[in-house]
Amino acid sequence: MLIASDNIISSATGIQQGDPLGPLLFAMAVDGVARSIASPFNIWYLDDATLGGSIEAIAADLRRVIPALSLLGLEINSSKSEIINLNYSADDFDSATRDIRLILEDIKITPKEELHILGSPVFPMAIRECLDTKHVILTRMTEKLQLIDAQPSSS
Repeated sequence: MLIASDNIISSATGIQQGDPLGPLLFAMAVDGVARSIASPFNIWYLDDATLGGSIEAIAADLRRVIPALSLLGLEINSSKSEIINLNYSADDFDSATRDIRLILEDIKITPKEELHILGSPVFPMAIRECLDTKHVILTRMTEKLQLIDAQPSSS
């Protein structure tokens, strides 16, 4: 039962958030789609996929994968998708980006030095910024912890 304000909603189908089997069942559902990728670099972690290869191979994969995911009730969020130039000339990359935008219109161009996969920097030039960001977050958390009253323990 899901409770929203005074309403009770019966959750009778699908996987509920927090279900320990949810990630396994999701991975099993998308396994066939993930294995159908022809691009030479193909890494998936649940709903995060990273593809690498020629722009032609990636475009062909996207044209095949998007309808396959749709059959599962899933869609690629093009505004969360990124394209990174690792070895194309500037002109070839501009042309490739136009081709990919026909498939994923809101894809963003990410500079190589900002490339992260699952939150981890890929190239050495991205490590410093990543560590600096984490340092700021940890500093803020530490400062906020100091504002919490110490709770006496009862023994």
